[in-house]
Amino acid sequence: MKKTIVITSGTSGIGRGIVEQLFQTTGDEIERLFVNYGHHDQAAQDLLSSLSPADAQRVTFIKSDMSDEAGLTHFLEELLSYTDHVDWLILNTGIGTYLPFEQYTFELWNKVMTTNVTVPAFLVQKLRPYMRENGKILFMGSHAGNVPYSSSLVYGTSKAAVHFMARSLMKYFDDKHVCINAVAPGFIETPWQKDRTDESRQRINAKIAAHRFGTPQEVAAMAISILKNNYVNGTVVEVTGGYDYF
Repeated sequence: MKKTIVITSGTSGIGRGIVEQLFQTTGDEIERLFVNYGHHDQAAQDLLSSLSPADAQRVTFIKSDMSDEAGLTHFLEELLSYTDHVDWLILNTGIGTYLPFEQYTFELWNKVMTTNVTVPAFLVQKLRPYMRENGKILFMGSHAGNVPYSSSLVYGTSKAAVHFMARSLMKYFDDKHVCINAVAPGFIETPWQKDRTDESRQRINAKIAAHRFGTPQEVAAMAISILKNNYVNGTVVEVTGGYDYF
């Protein structure tokens, strides 16, 4: 059966890696791929240009800032104007901050928690009636949600909540036999890392058994393997290169 797939924040970093590998590994199974993005039209155009003409015809972009209820509502209205069902839902949107805890404000904390936890939770709630039986939901977690990082308390807290949702929500989808999991990447070469100093990179690489940052493609490969597996459910799978090995 052809699949209708939805991914949030799918035009750069890990999200783009997942979109590209979806077509490379499951292209014949895709009926329609809905790709959300928040702001950068050029990133969406670049992604579209990288796909074959046949694959590009199966992509529908939905521009909506998924950091508040208004953006969520707009996204749902657009999505449900195109389709009445979803097979795979990939929740990839996430933000963080490197500000010290002492400089946090209520507004900053709430924005991170809303974007990373609240909006994904309510997106799952609103799409539950449209999820097909034996469908898949995949959250993007983080190693920071399993092991405390000193650099971002609110980010780690939000991702710990994401992991808990992935383990808990499967009970609410038991009647539809929908598998719900999360991927927990470590340090991955995405735009988030572009301002990191060489000293910081060296210090982090020294803690990783692979002695390097991961690639979006490596996270994407794990994400797709989980989506294809019908016996993985309520699980958080780390992709860290062996962080804290040394």
